[in-house]
Amino acid sequence: MVIAHRGYSQTAQENTVSAFNAAIKAGARGIECDIRLTKDKKAVVNHNSYIRIKGKKISLSKHSLAELTKLCKISKQKLLTLNELFKYIKKARAQFFLEIKSSSPTLIEELIKKIEKDDLWKRVHVIGFSFVLKNALKAQAEYPKLRVGQLLLFSHLSYIKKPKKSYSVLLGWLDGIKGSQAIFRTLNSSKRLAKMKKFFEKNGFAVIGGVINNKKGFELFKKAGITDIFTDRVPEAVSFFKE
Repeated sequence: MVIAHRGYSQTAQENTVSAFNAAIKAGARGIECDIRLTKDKKAVVNHNSYIRIKGKKISLSKHSLAELTKLCKISKQKLLTLNELFKYIKKARAQFFLEIKSSSPTLIEELIKKIEKDDLWKRVHVIGFSFVLKNALKAQAEYPKLRVGQLLLFSHLSYIKKPKKSYSVLLGWLDGIKGSQAIFRTLNSSKRLAKMKKFFEKNGFAVIGGVINNKKGFELFKKAGITDIFTDRVPEAVSFFKE
């Protein structure tokens, strides 16, 4: 399954319905997007902690949803609310991976409420780094159908300390961190990655790769048997994994 990282952002503004539609049209079967809280604890879809209006950074956590909506309307900026996102999810034919950027219990409670209301347990995943996911991981006890995915920065250390129980683990590198890909590829050959996949699956985790944006990366994961990946290069990934 090819999962479009923030939608297909090469053709439309990331984390918008237009980017999601473009990704699905290009063949993606999954969509990843980012969820943050405003000053008044309303959830919105945005990767950064701010939006940029006329060259100025506007902090999401320092403005209410009403204020942000007004600013976006004036500048024709797009900022999806959680209600708008779930309205889209209900009709879209795709899996959704919501990366939470806040450990606030308010956020996970609101997400669970939305997932439960429309019985979207099989199509919506809550993902993030373990330190952000602490409340989501706890919520699994009460909501066993909740699909939580942990992003592992140091996956090779998991043999020593296994991640907490969750639906999946996400292995790979962060393009935003210089040298991240080189370090990962040095530590993990396809053979080692396949061994790691087997280890995680034996312990009850599904395994996803990301964010993979080049052919060598695609080949590394495919040889290891990992074919569910996050990517910005949607058409290229779809074409590669079809071969």
